Amino acid sequence: MSRRRVQLNRKTTARVSTPASTDRFVGTVRDLSSDGRGVVEAPDGQIVFVSGAWVGEEVVVLRTRRGKEVKAELDDVVTASPHKQEAPCSAHRDGTCGGCAWMFIDYKAQLAQKHEKLNRSVSGLVTDDLDVPFLGSPAALGYRNRAQFKTDGEVMGYVAPGSHTIVDISSCPILTDENQRQLALLRSSLPNPQWRPGKDKRWTTIDIDDERLVPLVNQRQPFRQGNSEQNMIIINWLREKIDHLSKVEFVLELFCGSGNLTTAIASQTDATIVAVEGDTASLQALGDRELSQVQTLRVNLFSKAEIKNYLPNPPQKLGVVLDPPRDGLKERETLKPWFRRADWVLYIACDLATWERDSRFLLGCGLSLSEVCGLDMFPQTPHVEILSVFKRRS
Repeated sequence: MSRRRVQLNRKTTARVSTPASTDRFVGTVRDLSSDGRGVVEAPDGQIVFVSGAWVGEEVVVLRTRRGKEVKAELDDVVTASPHKQEAPCSAHRDGTCGGCAWMFIDYKAQLAQKHEKLNRSVSGLVTDDLDVPFLGSPAALGYRNRAQFKTDGEVMGYVAPGSHTIVDISSCPILTDENQRQLALLRSSLPNPQWRPGKDKRWTTIDIDDERLVPLVNQRQPFRQGNSEQNMIIINWLREKIDHLSKVEFVLELFCGSGNLTTAIASQTDATIVAVEGDTASLQALGDRELSQVQTLRVNLFSKAEIKNYLPNPPQKLGVVLDPPRDGLKERETLKPWFRRADWVLYIACDLATWERDSRFLLGCGLSLSEVCGLDMFPQTPHVEILSVFKRRS
């Protein structure tokens, strides 16, 4: 008898999407998440995150569950925070733009919440009481010196939260006067067929800057701190700290960008400065500053191989200055030889969680956290800037 393989035709079962279930419950906002949403515990113990809710408020939450996916929305406010205010932006009030998550709360309460979160992080790092000042922005509105808009040639604005929809913005209260003028000028040319997105693109990007009168279309602009007045505070803080720290012969500046902080470092020390950055255009802009004691070095500081191959061997006596993006020191272990030999480290961070993680690493390198200062670079948002000083333990 011959053997034949018989393939059975099984009826395929169509995938049936899991139906969504919804419920409402009343809860109290007990904290705020890192992205600014209210933290609320449901009656069944589940923790959900709700936009537009503030600490201490009693709120009605609409919860939608589909499988493991959970979505929570603010349905009503039973007891409102005394710090609540009417947001000075129609796009925030109608919920279409989520760029300024805290615009519904007065600025004093925003600062208090940021200060509390920073104090909480610091207390988990040091045993001694450490005074942690927090520097608010002189302007809570009208401070933003640059912005990026999206356009399809018909409308122009920001992207709605959780979607790819462009929110048509006629004005934005956090922009500087010059940027408001640039926005109005750009909008006056709508509709603009030249701004229609290309194939496989959702939109065209337009970047503006109040120091550059020509917008950049689909072109990345060099990094610049978004709040000019607060940036000057950082520069002056850096100068003052370097002036009082132990003298070194070598300063390693990591994530130097186009030299925002390099000039301040050079003004306060005679040491050789090696400024390290992965972006070629930024290093070219730094070179244009013609700082005689500064050597520029292109190294991708998120690449273990490039750090090992191109970063110079650390001398016995050096200082380190760093101002990384939100990811912080991703290659901490690779950079350990430099931090273990540093007399001091000045760390300017733009993300509280990565700063706390990296601080633990620096403490493990024989450094102690001697000073911390918070700074509000972006009012109306949960963003916190941290200025910190680490010194070699004797």
